[in-house]
Amino acid sequence: MLKIKFILIIGFLVSFYNAYSSTKDSTRVYIDLYHTAINSDSLQVTELLECRQYFEHKKDSIWLIRSLIGLSKNYSRLGNYNDSFRYLWKALHYAEPYNNDKLLFQVHDQLATMFYIFDKNEETLLHRTQALNYAKKSVAQSFMNNEAVISAYYGFVHYYRKVGEYERSLKYLDSCQIIADKLNYSPDQRAFLYSEKGNILRKTGQLEDALVILQQAEKNFKRIEPSYLPIIYFYLGSTYMAQEDWIHAESYFKKTVSSINNYKTHYDAKSESLSRLAFCLHKQKRYMEAYVVLRESKEIYDNTFSTKSYQNAGLLGIRNMYKEELEERDKIILERDKELIQQKAQILTIRLVFLGLFSVIIVGVLFWYVKLQRKKFKTEKEKQQLKTQMEQEQNRALVEIKNKEITSFTLRLIDKQSIISEMVESINNYAPTNIDLLKSIKHKTTGRIKLWEEFDKRFIDVNKGFYKNLKANYPDLTPTELKHCALIKLNFSAKEMAQLLNISVNGVNTSRYRIRKKLNLKREDNLTTVIEQF
Repeated sequence: MLKIKFILIIGFLVSFYNAYSSTKDSTRVYIDLYHTAINSDSLQVTELLECRQYFEHKKDSIWLIRSLIGLSKNYSRLGNYNDSFRYLWKALHYAEPYNNDKLLFQVHDQLATMFYIFDKNEETLLHRTQALNYAKKSVAQSFMNNEAVISAYYGFVHYYRKVGEYERSLKYLDSCQIIADKLNYSPDQRAFLYSEKGNILRKTGQLEDALVILQQAEKNFKRIEPSYLPIIYFYLGSTYMAQEDWIHAESYFKKTVSSINNYKTHYDAKSESLSRLAFCLHKQKRYMEAYVVLRESKEIYDNTFSTKSYQNAGLLGIRNMYKEELEERDKIILERDKELIQQKAQILTIRLVFLGLFSVIIVGVLFWYVKLQRKKFKTEKEKQQLKTQMEQEQNRALVEIKNKEITSFTLRLIDKQSIISEMVESINNYAPTNIDLLKSIKHKTTGRIKLWEEFDKRFIDVNKGFYKNLKANYPDLTPTELKHCALIKLNFSAKEMAQLLNISVNGVNTSRYRIRKKLNLKREDNLTTVIEQF
């Protein structure tokens, strides 16, 4: 059983490898087919269509775009600009989102060439500029070498030569030569640059110099790239035509038409070549031949360049269709962006709502906490105030009790003093000669000072700071007056104070008067009430 499973696994792996190898080999075959078609002097439209179909099926964007560019170039060589533009727009459609600078350079370079053929100068310059930008970016990223920049500059040489700005054309040609020097181009590699310089010399009237360069270019291209000979022949024919050498001009224009037919390339030059050939025949008074050739030129022009021709009938439609595709794509992108913006706005709104709710909750919690803390603080404060008030009341009650005790003690002291005074008076009246009794009574009387000190001590213990505060506010008060104030605080009567202090009631009243004066009291002010505050 294990052996069978092992054989099945091996068989599966072999099948998978063969399928992978087959796919890989097929891709290699179509890549080779593409290169063969592109590098061939003959047209390879069928082969490129096969490549396009295969790479489109495989979703290979790079090779699909290359195949579409190749098809555009081949159809252009055939003069079928309708299909040439169609495949080129498709290539641009695939290349733009792919963002491959090398491919975008090739697409815009070919678009510039196509618009150049149709004398669309504004579009030509636009795509030439874009092609140059993509070429420089590709070179900077090492995707292409500086040959791409030469090709881009060479396009500007053609453009400015065509619009009559020959000095700018020569400047771009010089730029091409500078880069060619850096790349160590051989004379054969510079053949295109030399031939274009000869053509510019022709345009600027330097005909002899132009002939020298163009005749050398004819020899070079016969050897290195015969498919470019139609252009060289056209330049030579135009140069002889400018010299009014109608025979040589006729010869080269015939060579131009013949080489176009042979190499099936540069059909855009065929109508103009026949037109100039007809002019040369006309100058030689070969009117019938000139008429036939001119008529053929017109037919070719109509078939090649007129949008009313069969093969180019959809040319403008294709351009509009491409614009519509771009507009539709932009519209879809715009709608998608709007949806994303709306989604972001909704998400932001939800976040703001949640943030607002969270903030409200936080503020509410903080408000509740602060309120709770305030309530707690208020409760604690009230408790503390109540406690302080109770303590103050207790202290006041205790002070009152102590003061009552002092008062009671003082009153007893007064009673004792009264009894002793009465006894002394009685002895003095009834037994003045009893010396021992008088000494005993006198001894008892001398304890009065100690009893006052005891009163004073008790009073200070209960009413701490009384003397100090009173003295601080009224420094003119004497010690005796301070004693009077202490007795006034305890609500002693004048008679009791007189007995305690062993002075007369008038003496007590006199002392009260002095105290009121020192305290700056008015008639309506109560002395007892003022002293109780201390």
